[in-house]
Amino acid sequence: MKELKDYSGPFIPNVKYEDFSKEVLTKLLKAYCREMLVIDAYWQGQVRKRLGDEVVRECLHANWTRIAKHEMGWAMEAANIEGNDVETYCKVCQLIGSFAQDYYNYEFDLKSRNHAIMTVHECPAFTAMEKSDPEWLDWTCKVLELEVIKAYVAVINPAIKVKCLRAGQRSSPSEPACQWEFKLEQ
Repeated sequence: MKELKDYSGPFIPNVKYEDFSKEVLTKLLKAYCREMLVIDAYWQGQVRKRLGDEVVRECLHANWTRIAKHEMGWAMEAANIEGNDVETYCKVCQLIGSFAQDYYNYEFDLKSRNHAIMTVHECPAFTAMEKSDPEWLDWTCKVLELEVIKAYVAVINPAIKVKCLRAGQRSSPSEPACQWEFKLEQ
């Protein structure tokens, strides 16, 4: 079968991802990443409305720290990434669905294999909460994100230290949404 540039033609009973062009697969991957994050936001809103802030906080913490080992492991396996240093963590983060490229605007400043600064310039959740729910934003960014990042880092190496350099409400729109430091002392 010729590589499909789209699926505008007739139904193909046994179509497979492998049948599509790189461009179509990239668009699908980005759509799946967005879907994953939006469904989490919808779920969070429904739990919060029905059961309150405390329950949704407990559930968010439990779910995101639990999925860490799976999401990191699946990306490492798919891209054949091995290692246990900060550089490995940065590489895997570039590929996980919950930190989707083009959905978030972020960069890693890799100082060495064992030291990096991650800056998130734009975050859709941050943007949504910044004006509408600053208290929830602070909890999400300062409490939940720190614990979740630690869980994701621990998959690579529990000895990697995570330090929040900036999170929560901003004093200026020029500030990034958040900034984190990762260090592995050897």
